[in-house]
Amino acid sequence: MRTVLLVDEDLGFAFWLGRALDGAGYETWPARSVAAAESLLSEVRLGVDFLVINASLPRARSFATHLGRSRADFRVIAICEESGAVQTFFGATAVHTKPKAINAATAFEWVQIVRRVQIAGVAHHGLQVLHKPTASDRAS
Repeated sequence: MRTVLLVDEDLGFAFWLGRALDGAGYETWPARSVAAAESLLSEVRLGVDFLVINASLPRARSFATHLGRSRADFRVIAICEESGAVQTFFGATAVHTKPKAINAATAFEWVQIVRRVQIAGVAHHGLQVLHKPTASDRAS
């Protein structure tokens, strides 16, 4: 079972995504800030496979970099609040926009994002910018 640490100040989003990923066979742990995530890791002695983190949080980049040093297959999905807000996040495997709607369709989409990142085989410091498919993407 893969362990996902979800770090976002919006705990509603973190718990929603955690529930979706739990249902898909991942073990998820939410945290409201980098400091809370560090405390959680220390208290639970948690081994993390994936980090899903809001890129706008203070110390998000340094925290992701620090965790990534612990294992070669570590993956980071950086979340931005709106399209184009974060073009790069050093050390991220993928960057994705936070969904505007929280429903079954977006839960399914996010599970697929995590699965794609898991199996992508992207180099540790590679960057794949993911976006919500548009009608023209679906037509091709």
